[in-house]
Amino acid sequence: MTVSREVEAEIARLYYAEHWKIGTICAQLGVHDEVVRRVIGRLPKKPRTKTAAPPPSTIAPYVDFIGETLERYPTLCSTRLWDMLRERGYSGSVRALRRFVKKVRPKGEREAFLRLSPLIGEEAQIDWAHIGQVPVEGGGHRSLWLFLIVLSWSRAAWGEWILRSHKPRIDPCA
Repeated sequence: MTVSREVEAEIARLYYAEHWKIGTICAQLGVHDEVVRRVIGRLPKKPRTKTAAPPPSTIAPYVDFIGETLERYPTLCSTRLWDMLRERGYSGSVRALRRFVKKVRPKGEREAFLRLSPLIGEEAQIDWAHIGQVPVEGGGHRSLWLFLIVLSWSRAAWGEWILRSHKPRIDPCA
């Protein structure tokens, strides 16, 4: 949707000068939010103004304690850590502590795996298992095998007991 230059100028003024939110501009001018985003995206970015130095953090005196605790107990939750810090005089919020812990918590080792999403009827997994020996009439023993098939999409399983004297061969080309 195209809008006139006057509407684009009004969008820019309301966003940058009046600091209106995108939804408010859409409601007041009757334009779609994609139009507002497009107009704002084409305009040069606002120049950054220098801000004063941030105030000293309430977490700063406890950084060493947090680091040592997380090194010993890497899965300790932030709320428990917050309780421990309050006993030591911490006056900050749990939210600030969570933000800090997220940055300094030791990263666990990631396990590699591949998640498959087969379609219906696309894949099945089969297996043969040797169960052992069973006695038969007239003396002797025969091998007992289990054939098992699991459909990957539905996880439906079917198994069959088979008496064979040797492991059956499966021809992958058949």
